[in-house]
Amino acid sequence: MASVTLVLNDVALWIIGGAIAGLVVGRLMRGGGFFVDVLLGIVGAVIANVIVAYFASSIFARYQFWGELVVAVLGAIVLVVLERLVTGRRRATPTA
Repeated sequence: MASVTLVLNDVALWIIGGAIAGLVVGRLMRGGGFFVDVLLGIVGAVIANVIVAYFASSIFARYQFWGELVVAVLGAIVLVVLERLVTGRRRATPTA
């Protein structure tokens, strides 16, 4: 059975990458608010990195910083998109 070792530097990278990704995705999708987008981005990044570390640790061994950052961004994007699909929240557009 595989194990996951959390290193403070890695977790900080996940948080920063997830926050940035959450902001970007929130802007692109007319987000639910600054804090909601950042929080979803961080949670998505951490979950994605833990899953990848558990099942495919060779990605981290090979790509280290960049691999973790890419996984963090992808996890953040997936979680923000899922939240938008589940809640159906969209910013109202003004009518002329």
